[in-house]
Amino acid sequence: MPKLALKKRIRKILKTPKLLLITATILILSTTLLFANKGIWRHVSLRRDVSNLTAQDSSLNIEEHKLQARVDLLTKEDPTTIERIARERYHLKKTGEIIYREEKK
Repeated sequence: MPKLALKKRIRKILKTPKLLLITATILILSTTLLFANKGIWRHVSLRRDVSNLTAQDSSLNIEEHKLQARVDLLTKEDPTTIERIARERYHLKKTGEIIYREEKK
């Protein structure tokens, strides 16, 4: 019985020009809202991108603060920090020290 009632409604819609126009308009508008360039799917995608970029931004801010702390130590001319960097970068040593180097495979 429900199939018969549904078929009758569809036939009635197709026979009545006003109902057909209204149905077509609603169908076109809903399709446009969902799939257009500024539609709902695009909006959801852009929101996901914004949340990903926000998370990336916060991790980069943390890294920036760490690097800024290192720069601050160097600008204050902390002798132990400068000595450590010189030893690591230029393989410097103090008198009486022996440096052991490992071969990287």
